Parts: sequence; structure tokens; C-alpha cells
Amino acid sequence: MNAIKKLLLYTFIILFLISVHKDLTVGTSLNPDTDSQNQTHMIEQEERTVLKVQVSTGETVLSIAERINPQDSNHLDISQVLDDFRALNPDVEPTHITPGEYYYFPLYH
Repeated sequence: MNAIKKLLLYTFIILFLISVHKDLTVGTSLNPDTDSQNQTHMIEQEERTVLKVQVSTGETVLSIAERINPQDSNHLDISQVLDDFRALNPDVEPTHITPGEYYYFPLYH
């Protein structure tokens, strides 16, 4: 009986050490349904301020972003503006916006 207890104790210790090693090297996901990219994307959306704008003839995504963000218009990153626009309007290409339609645009602070 003493040998069985020792065997179980050693097995438990080995499994515990393997578990600790895995957690320290690989890590454990807190939410297995979403990957890290989706979590980052959701955090960005929660912190983003959005404005619904009706597009006028001749306007582009960049011209609207500059108009609604006048304090940051010189520092806007074009690729970031386009990526944010795509995230807010997933079914629309930034180069194919339609005059008279409403789209969501990010406000930068």
C-alpha cells in the first residue's frame, strides 16, 4: 500500500511539473473561442469613437477622415484610416463609396 501511495505522489508531481512547464512556455488561453487577433480587434473597436457620415459627391474616405478629424489631419496614417474604415464597414471597399450613402468613420483623438 505504501508503494502505491508513493507511485501516485510521484505521478502527481510529474504531471504538475509538466503543467507548470507548459503554462510558462506556451501559455493558456483565457477564451478558447477567440484568437488573439480577434481579441485585439474587439478591444480596438470598444475604444474607438465612430461618426456616421453621409458621403457627398467627390469625397473620398481620406477626405472625409481629414474633415471630421481636423486636429489630426496632418498626422493621419492613410493605411490606418483605410483599415479602420474596413473594420467599421465590412461590406464596403474604401475605393467604392457611394455618394448619398451613410458610412461609419473613425474619430481619432
